[in-house]
Formats: sequence, structure tokens, C-alpha cells
Amino acid sequence: MNATIDELLLLAGGAFLVVLGIGKLNERRKLLKTGAKVEGVVFSLEEEWGIGEKRSKLYYPVIRFVTIEKEWVTKRHGIGTYPAAYTEGDKVIVIYDKFDNEHFILDNTLTKLLGPLCIVIGVLLMLGVGVYYILNQYQQV
Repeated sequence: MNATIDELLLLAGGAFLVVLGIGKLNERRKLLKTGAKVEGVVFSLEEEWGIGEKRSKLYYPVIRFVTIEKEWVTKRHGIGTYPAAYTEGDKVIVIYDKFDNEHFILDNTLTKLLGPLCIVIGVLLMLGVGVYYILNQYQQV
């Protein structure tokens, strides 16, 4: 592939990570501001194989909690990890949307750091591409 195309792809990837990180930050802030915080439990773990040549198994916790309105909600969390971050029966803090009970996040270190981490990695990727482009712009062919 052409070096310029590689640079553009990496630049687009960095921009995607920044936008994803901002979205995760906004989702967390919105749920902290307008959502409800309750205690839940890891009801079970669902295994799912990743995609690609070097596939790895991801463990998704299925979370069960009772809303403030006394409704039971059991739903798989959207973030899977390897190795499993939880075991069945672990207690977790759930922050859910009062208008959509099935939209929730777990109040843990991963969700606190996911948004900022994506932003930092995306910015560093874009800066790296910029520095690479500037340093290699005037090389003799």
C-alpha cells in the first residue's frame, strides 16, 4: 500500500477513537446526571469468540438488577473482557437510564477510564501520523 494511504487510514482510526471516547464520556456523564444508581448482581457469564485469525474468547457479564420502580432487568453488558472481569454472583453498581431500563453502564474502573483512554490513544495516533508525515515529507526518493 502507498504510505500516504496508510497515513490516512491511521489518521482516520485515530479520529474514530477520539469520537468513540467522547461518546463514551458523554454517555457516562448523562447517566450519572439523569440516571439511577442501584446494586445489581452478575447473574451469569456469556462466552463469545472474537473475529479474525487469532480469535480469543470474551466473557460478557449478564447483569440482573431491580429498578427504583421495582422492575427486574436482566441483560448482557456490552463490554466483554478476557479473562473474565467478574464471576457469577459478584455484586456490581449499575447506573441505568430511568426512561430506558435496559440502557445501563456498570460503575467500575473500566467504564470510568474507557472514554479518556480512547481519546488519548486516538490523539497520540494522530500526532504520531503527523510527526511521521513531517519527518518523511522531505526525504529523497
